[in-house]
Amino acid sequence: MSKVGTVAMAVLSCALATSSAQAGETFSTLKENIFICVSPEAYDEAMVRIRGVNGQAFDELRKELGEKKQCMFVDAEMVENIMAPFAVVLERNGSKVQIQFIVTFRDRIEFLHRMINRYVLVGWTDESNLTPRKIL
Repeated sequence: MSKVGTVAMAVLSCALATSSAQAGETFSTLKENIFICVSPEAYDEAMVRIRGVNGQAFDELRKELGEKKQCMFVDAEMVENIMAPFAVVLERNGSKVQIQFIVTFRDRIEFLHRMINRYVLVGWTDESNLTPRKIL
């Protein structure tokens, strides 16, 4: 199956999962300003390093972790762009959870045209970084 087909299947499965969701049902989403990492160990290591830096060095550390493809910073904008069913827990390892979520970014190209990109992301974070969200 091609990459486009794989992404289409992931989006379709999310659409099917949300079509059965009822108003008032609660799902998990992510808190703002957290890290998602490639493994529970990478997450623990990143948290130790973050506790040891001051405000100015935080941006440098965040950039370094991203460039090394160890951790990704989830800001408020990304949380807003997470699609239902939000953060699906795939696996647990102590207090860490492996989650999968879909993020949609819309870019304006011209006056009436937009480019929409959807990414299926999987990573590890602390379970305390999940927060409940109700379907309206």
